[in-house]
Amino acid sequence: MERNAYIPAERQKKMMEYIELHTSAQIHELAQEFHVSEATVRRDLDELDQQGALHRTHGGAIKKDRSTSYEHMYSEKIGLMTEEKQRIAAAAAHMVSNGDTVIIDSGTTAYFIAQALAQHENLTLITNDLYIAYQTPIHPSSTLIVTGGTRRQGRQELVGTMAENFLRDTHVDIAFIGADGVDFTAGITNANFAEVGLKRLMLAAANRSVITVDHSKFGRVALARICDLSEGRLILTDSGIAEDTLNRLKKLSIPFELV
Repeated sequence: MERNAYIPAERQKKMMEYIELHTSAQIHELAQEFHVSEATVRRDLDELDQQGALHRTHGGAIKKDRSTSYEHMYSEKIGLMTEEKQRIAAAAAHMVSNGDTVIIDSGTTAYFIAQALAQHENLTLITNDLYIAYQTPIHPSSTLIVTGGTRRQGRQELVGTMAENFLRDTHVDIAFIGADGVDFTAGITNANFAEVGLKRLMLAAANRSVITVDHSKFGRVALARICDLSEGRLILTDSGIAEDTLNRLKKLSIPFELV
Protein backbone atom coordinates (compact mmCIF):
# COMPACT_ATOMS: atom_id res chain seq x y z
CA MET A 1 0.00 0.00 0.00
CA GLU A 2 1.28 3.44 -0.92
CA ARG A 3 2.38 5.78 1.88
CA ASN A 4 2.44 8.87 -0.28
CA ALA A 5 2.56 12.15 1.66
CA TYR A 6 2.59 14.32 -1.45
CA ILE A 7 -0.11 15.45 -3.84
CA PRO A 8 0.85 14.47 -7.46
CA ALA A 9 2.19 17.92 -8.47
CA GLU A 10 4.33 18.18 -5.34
CA ARG A 11 5.57 14.60 -5.72
CA GLN A 12 6.57 15.25 -9.33
CA LYS A 13 8.44 18.38 -8.26
CA LYS A 14 10.33 16.36 -5.64
CA MET A 15 11.10 13.67 -8.24
CA MET A 16 12.52 16.31 -10.55
CA GLU A 17 14.72 17.64 -7.74
CA TYR A 18 15.93 14.10 -7.02
CA ILE A 19 16.76 13.45 -10.69
CA GLU A 20 18.49 16.82 -11.04
CA LEU A 21 20.65 15.98 -8.03
CA HIS A 22 21.50 12.43 -9.10
CA THR A 23 21.52 13.02 -12.92
CA SER A 24 19.32 9.94 -13.40
CA ALA A 25 17.07 7.59 -11.44
CA GLN A 26 15.50 4.17 -11.84
CA ILE A 27 11.78 3.48 -11.36
CA HIS A 28 12.29 1.15 -8.40
CA GLU A 29 14.64 3.69 -6.79
CA LEU A 30 12.03 6.46 -7.01
CA ALA A 31 9.29 4.14 -5.75
CA GLN A 32 11.32 3.44 -2.63
CA GLU A 33 12.31 7.08 -2.17
CA PHE A 34 8.74 8.41 -2.34
CA HIS A 35 6.90 5.38 -0.91
CA VAL A 36 4.67 4.86 -3.95
CA SER A 37 4.11 2.03 -6.40
CA GLU A 38 6.23 1.63 -9.52
CA ALA A 39 3.07 2.20 -11.59
CA THR A 40 2.67 5.62 -9.95
CA VAL A 41 6.30 6.46 -10.70
CA ARG A 42 5.84 5.49 -14.35
CA ARG A 43 2.81 7.77 -14.67
CA ASP A 44 4.69 10.66 -13.03
CA LEU A 45 7.72 10.21 -15.26
CA ASP A 46 5.58 9.94 -18.37
CA GLU A 47 3.86 13.22 -17.49
CA LEU A 48 7.18 14.95 -16.78
CA ASP A 49 8.58 13.63 -20.06
CA GLN A 50 5.58 14.97 -21.97
CA GLN A 51 6.12 18.34 -20.30
CA GLY A 52 9.73 18.32 -21.49
CA ALA A 53 11.06 18.38 -17.94
CA LEU A 54 13.20 15.25 -18.28
CA HIS A 55 14.10 12.44 -20.66
CA ARG A 56 12.27 9.16 -20.07
CA THR A 57 14.29 5.96 -20.41
CA HIS A 58 13.18 2.34 -20.40
CA GLY A 59 13.90 1.83 -16.70
CA GLY A 60 13.61 5.35 -15.35
CA ALA A 61 14.59 8.87 -16.39
CA ILE A 62 17.56 11.19 -16.87
CA LYS A 63 17.74 14.93 -16.39
CA LYS A 64 17.37 17.12 -19.43
CA ASP A 65 20.61 18.56 -20.74
CA ARG A 66 20.80 22.33 -20.53
CA SER A 67 23.84 23.08 -22.67
CA THR A 68 23.82 22.50 -26.42
CA SER A 69 27.43 21.30 -26.13
CA TYR A 70 26.82 18.86 -23.27
CA GLU A 71 27.99 15.29 -23.95
CA HIS A 72 27.55 12.26 -21.72
CA MET A 73 30.65 10.14 -21.26
CA TYR A 74 30.68 6.89 -23.24
CA SER A 75 30.34 4.86 -20.04
CA GLU A 76 27.16 6.81 -19.20
CA LYS A 77 25.63 6.69 -22.68
CA ILE A 78 26.04 2.93 -23.05
CA GLY A 79 23.50 2.43 -20.25
CA LEU A 80 20.93 4.95 -21.55
CA MET A 81 18.03 3.90 -23.79
CA THR A 82 19.70 0.50 -24.20
CA GLU A 83 16.61 -1.43 -25.28
CA GLU A 84 15.71 1.25 -27.85
CA LYS A 85 19.26 1.34 -29.23
CA GLN A 86 19.31 -2.44 -29.59
CA ARG A 87 16.04 -2.39 -31.53
CA ILE A 88 17.42 0.33 -33.80
CA ALA A 89 20.59 -1.72 -34.27
CA ALA A 90 18.65 -4.85 -35.24
CA ALA A 91 16.65 -2.87 -37.82
CA ALA A 92 19.85 -1.29 -39.17
CA ALA A 93 21.43 -4.72 -39.57
CA HIS A 94 18.46 -5.83 -41.71
CA MET A 95 19.27 -2.99 -44.13
CA VAL A 96 22.72 -4.48 -44.78
CA SER A 97 23.35 -7.33 -47.22
CA ASN A 98 26.31 -9.70 -47.26
CA GLY A 99 29.12 -8.12 -49.25
CA ASP A 100 28.15 -4.50 -48.51
CA THR A 101 30.52 -1.70 -47.65
CA VAL A 102 29.34 0.08 -44.50
CA ILE A 103 30.32 3.22 -42.58
CA ILE A 104 29.48 3.09 -38.88
CA ASP A 105 29.67 6.41 -37.05
CA SER A 106 30.98 6.74 -33.49
CA GLY A 107 28.71 6.41 -30.45
CA THR A 108 26.78 3.86 -28.47
CA THR A 109 23.96 3.31 -30.97
CA ALA A 110 26.70 2.76 -33.56
CA TYR A 111 28.31 0.25 -31.21
CA PHE A 112 25.10 -1.79 -31.04
CA ILE A 113 24.79 -1.62 -34.84
CA ALA A 114 28.32 -2.98 -35.24
CA GLN A 115 27.49 -5.82 -32.82
CA ALA A 116 24.33 -6.64 -34.79
CA LEU A 117 26.39 -7.06 -37.97
CA ALA A 118 28.71 -9.67 -36.46
CA GLN A 119 27.27 -12.58 -38.47
CA HIS A 120 27.06 -10.80 -41.83
CA GLU A 121 29.59 -12.11 -44.36
CA ASN A 122 32.07 -10.34 -46.65
CA LEU A 123 31.38 -6.90 -45.19
CA THR A 124 33.80 -4.00 -45.30
CA LEU A 125 33.15 -1.98 -42.14
CA ILE A 126 34.62 1.50 -41.74
CA THR A 127 34.50 3.39 -38.45
CA ASN A 128 36.22 6.21 -36.60
CA ASP A 129 35.22 4.74 -33.22
CA LEU A 130 38.06 3.00 -31.38
CA TYR A 131 35.69 1.24 -28.96
CA ILE A 132 33.84 -0.31 -31.90
CA ALA A 133 37.15 -1.28 -33.52
CA TYR A 134 38.38 -3.01 -30.35
CA GLN A 135 35.14 -4.57 -29.12
CA THR A 136 33.26 -5.66 -32.25
CA PRO A 137 33.44 -9.30 -33.36
CA ILE A 138 33.20 -9.65 -37.14
CA HIS A 139 32.75 -12.61 -39.48
CA PRO A 140 36.09 -14.11 -40.65
CA SER A 141 35.23 -13.11 -44.21
CA SER A 142 34.67 -9.46 -43.28
CA THR A 143 37.13 -6.57 -42.93
CA LEU A 144 37.09 -3.72 -40.42
CA ILE A 145 38.91 -0.49 -41.31
CA VAL A 146 39.64 2.37 -38.90
CA THR A 147 39.77 5.83 -40.48
CA GLY A 148 42.85 7.05 -38.66
CA GLY A 149 42.98 10.51 -37.16
CA THR A 150 43.43 12.11 -33.75
CA ARG A 151 41.59 10.77 -30.72
CA ARG A 152 39.39 13.34 -29.03
CA GLN A 153 40.52 14.05 -25.48
CA GLY A 154 38.71 11.73 -23.09
CA ARG A 155 36.69 10.15 -25.93
CA GLN A 156 36.86 7.07 -28.13
CA GLU A 157 36.39 8.62 -31.57
CA LEU A 158 39.00 9.73 -34.09
CA VAL A 159 38.66 13.17 -35.71
CA GLY A 160 40.75 15.63 -37.67
CA THR A 161 42.27 16.06 -41.12
CA MET A 162 43.53 12.48 -41.49
CA ALA A 163 40.08 11.03 -40.79
CA GLU A 164 38.39 13.56 -43.07
CA ASN A 165 40.81 12.89 -45.95
CA PHE A 166 40.19 9.17 -45.62
CA LEU A 167 36.43 9.67 -45.94
CA ARG A 168 36.79 12.03 -48.91
CA ASP A 169 38.36 9.14 -50.84
CA THR A 170 35.72 6.61 -49.74
CA HIS A 171 32.45 5.46 -51.28
CA VAL A 172 30.20 2.92 -49.55
CA ASP A 173 26.82 1.26 -49.92
CA ILE A 174 25.33 2.49 -46.65
CA ALA A 175 26.28 4.73 -43.71
CA PHE A 176 24.77 4.85 -40.23
CA ILE A 177 25.13 8.29 -38.62
CA GLY A 178 24.34 9.26 -35.04
CA ALA A 179 23.28 12.66 -33.69
CA ASP A 180 22.60 14.47 -30.42
CA GLY A 181 19.51 16.38 -31.51
CA VAL A 182 16.68 16.25 -34.05
CA ASP A 183 14.61 19.40 -34.45
CA PHE A 184 12.24 20.52 -37.20
CA THR A 185 13.86 23.98 -37.36
CA ALA A 186 17.50 23.34 -36.43
CA GLY A 187 17.73 19.99 -38.24
CA ILE A 188 20.08 17.15 -37.26
CA THR A 189 22.60 18.50 -34.76
CA ASN A 190 25.66 17.40 -32.82
CA ALA A 191 27.11 18.50 -29.48
CA ASN A 192 30.60 19.28 -30.84
CA PHE A 193 32.12 20.75 -33.99
CA ALA A 194 34.97 18.23 -34.16
CA GLU A 195 32.72 15.44 -35.43
CA VAL A 196 30.40 17.45 -37.67
CA GLY A 197 32.74 17.56 -40.67
CA LEU A 198 33.25 13.80 -40.41
CA LYS A 199 29.53 13.09 -40.19
CA ARG A 200 28.87 15.21 -43.29
CA LEU A 201 31.58 13.35 -45.19
CA MET A 202 30.09 10.03 -44.08
CA LEU A 203 26.72 11.12 -45.43
CA ALA A 204 28.29 12.20 -48.72
CA ALA A 205 30.25 8.96 -49.07
CA ALA A 206 27.21 6.65 -48.99
CA ASN A 207 24.72 5.52 -51.62
CA ARG A 208 22.24 5.33 -48.75
CA SER A 209 22.57 7.14 -45.43
CA VAL A 210 20.56 6.49 -42.27
CA ILE A 211 20.30 8.78 -39.24
CA THR A 212 20.07 6.48 -36.21
CA VAL A 213 18.60 8.21 -33.14
CA ASP A 214 16.45 7.05 -30.24
CA HIS A 215 13.28 9.00 -29.45
CA SER A 216 14.91 11.07 -26.66
CA LYS A 217 16.88 13.01 -29.30
CA PHE A 218 13.75 14.56 -30.84
CA GLY A 219 13.02 18.12 -29.81
CA ARG A 220 16.61 18.67 -28.74
CA VAL A 221 18.99 21.12 -30.40
CA ALA A 222 22.73 20.58 -30.02
CA LEU A 223 25.59 22.92 -30.83
CA ALA A 224 26.39 22.25 -34.49
CA ARG A 225 24.18 21.40 -37.48
CA ILE A 226 24.97 18.24 -39.42
CA CYS A 227 22.21 18.51 -42.03
CA ASP A 228 18.58 19.50 -42.54
CA LEU A 229 15.72 17.08 -41.98
CA SER A 230 14.56 17.79 -45.52
CA GLU A 231 17.70 16.40 -47.18
CA GLY A 232 16.11 12.99 -47.75
CA ARG A 233 18.06 10.84 -45.29
CA LEU A 234 16.12 8.05 -43.62
CA ILE A 235 15.62 8.57 -39.88
CA LEU A 236 15.64 5.27 -38.00
CA THR A 237 14.20 5.63 -34.50
CA ASP A 238 12.16 3.75 -31.91
CA SER A 239 8.43 3.66 -31.30
CA GLY A 240 8.70 5.82 -28.15
CA ILE A 241 8.57 8.91 -30.35
CA ALA A 242 5.80 11.37 -29.42
CA GLU A 243 2.61 11.23 -31.49
CA ASP A 244 2.77 14.90 -32.51
CA THR A 245 6.36 14.47 -33.69
CA LEU A 246 5.37 11.41 -35.68
CA ASN A 247 2.51 13.27 -37.31
CA ARG A 248 4.75 16.16 -38.24
CA LEU A 249 7.31 13.84 -39.84
CA LYS A 250 4.50 12.38 -41.95
CA LYS A 251 3.13 15.81 -42.87
CA LEU A 252 6.56 17.02 -44.02
CA SER A 253 7.20 13.75 -45.94
CA ILE A 254 10.43 13.15 -44.04
CA PRO A 255 11.43 9.49 -44.53
CA PHE A 256 11.52 7.56 -41.27
CA GLU A 257 11.21 4.05 -39.89
CA LEU A 258 10.03 3.06 -36.42
CA VAL A 259 11.15 -0.04 -34.51
